[in-house]
Amino acid sequence: MGLFRKKRRPIELPAGVAPTLMEVKFRGCTFWMPEHWVITRQLDDGKDYEPWVLDYFLKILKPGMTVLDVGASWGAFALPAAKAVGSTGKVIAIEMSAGNGRVLLESAKASGVANMQLLLVGVSDRLGTEYLRRQTVHNNFQMEPPIDGIPENLDAFDIAPVVPLDLLRADFGKVDVLKIDIEGMEYRAFMGARALMAEQKPITFLEYSPRFQSEISGADGAALLTFFLDLGYGVEILHRKKKRERVAGGDAAQVIAKVDAAWTRHVEDDRGTHLDLCLTAI
Repeated sequence: MGLFRKKRRPIELPAGVAPTLMEVKFRGCTFWMPEHWVITRQLDDGKDYEPWVLDYFLKILKPGMTVLDVGASWGAFALPAAKAVGSTGKVIAIEMSAGNGRVLLESAKASGVANMQLLLVGVSDRLGTEYLRRQTVHNNFQMEPPIDGIPENLDAFDIAPVVPLDLLRADFGKVDVLKIDIEGMEYRAFMGARALMAEQKPITFLEYSPRFQSEISGADGAALLTFFLDLGYGVEILHRKKKRERVAGGDAAQVIAKVDAAWTRHVEDDRGTHLDLCLTAI
């Protein structure tokens, strides 16, 4: 039997898409996910999902904690986190794709999770509207690089609101752990969360890619790392194939250089796109 098994039931999906959801058991939770998604097939084949991050993330969580999951997607982190923090804790799942949001709610219901709150918005450094190119085979949605005006082919996009986290922080309460995975919008997100991060300094799990930051946020990777280093955070690299590595350095430039070198090695040796980091206030 293993960790994974499946059932199917009908559901309305866009034209041309198989009208079924698949039941997947993962990390003690029940997920109802579109059968045509790549990640659904991978889980159904018995593959794990980012264990080098997820294992450490769950190990840190304690009952009563508040977790903010920005870019919650299908809930790989949000639902197991809700189980880990228990009825006295809560998970705030922020996701800008309506399709992913439906999967989150269906899966929370199937898993008996009542302490997860879904906010169907994106985060940025401003209040406004962004465009998500529609996907048909996977759950990864990425905001388009900055667009002047309105795209000509609006039919190719979903339209989503974005809001700075600082405008929402009064409703969050104390945030203990923050996980963020928003495909290159991280720098802009943290520019809209400066008060939250300075006041609360949550343990932060972050996907780091200078390439994605440049393309989507219009900032280099050093700017994102500098934001955390200026707040007094330490950096830990969550390697995929070896032990976690705390990054030591005499100054910010040395730390950034070491992280960038590790990212370059990962791209060249493992053909990956991003480096997973855990940032903790010292």
